[in-house]
Amino acid sequence: MRIVVTRPQRSGERTAAKLEALGHRPVLLPLFHPIHHGERAISALSAPLAAIAVTSAEALRALDTFEEQLAPHLSKPLFAVGGATAQAAKNTGFGQILTASGDALGLTALVTEHRALLSEGQPLIYLAGRPRGSVFEEGLAAAGIPFRTVDCYEMLPSNIPETMLETALLDTAADVVLIYSSEAARAFFSHASAEKYAAALAAVQFICISRNVLSLVPEIFRSKAIAAEEPSEAAMFELLCQYSGT
Repeated sequence: MRIVVTRPQRSGERTAAKLEALGHRPVLLPLFHPIHHGERAISALSAPLAAIAVTSAEALRALDTFEEQLAPHLSKPLFAVGGATAQAAKNTGFGQILTASGDALGLTALVTEHRALLSEGQPLIYLAGRPRGSVFEEGLAAAGIPFRTVDCYEMLPSNIPETMLETALLDTAADVVLIYSSEAARAFFSHASAEKYAAALAAVQFICISRNVLSLVPEIFRSKAIAAEEPSEAAMFELLCQYSGT
């Protein structure tokens, strides 16, 4: 099947390789691109802390060029939102990784279970990005968890030329569109609302990473949109296999 992947270029390429291995024809449509501020993370990690929290592998990629400065902190406990982020933390060199169920509520619960590790003098450092949801930070605050947030990357809208959109969506019909975030959903459907794209996408299956993302699918496409049972690419691929019959 021809599958449009709406992830940023680097992560989209990894997804495309998985799709090709399954016999599909991926088409990359990177609606956003990251800008890293790893120096902010390194500065924050130099202050007293007990543990680190990460809700996206992008935060860890922001540290790629700071290997020497990061080394002293790799023994700290790291709370990862899900399996993909935990694997990225392992690849970075962290040795004590606690993995949540894949969403902000699960991560809040996991940190709360280990709140004895944390204090005002040695808080949790949340390596975050923008834009982001507020659920995790609000949950930590409500639970009385001492934490500091550091924005170490930004996801900025990519300047997608019309020719790229036409190649992805019009020149050859897509069978499936994979949507990984609320921001990607908003960006994609702002383009897809144009009449020429809406007509071409009428029969396309949309696979969303969560019900929250599904809620952003316009009504005209909603009957052909489904959400993964858990917010992970693995769960999205399970839906894809069901849809493709593989």
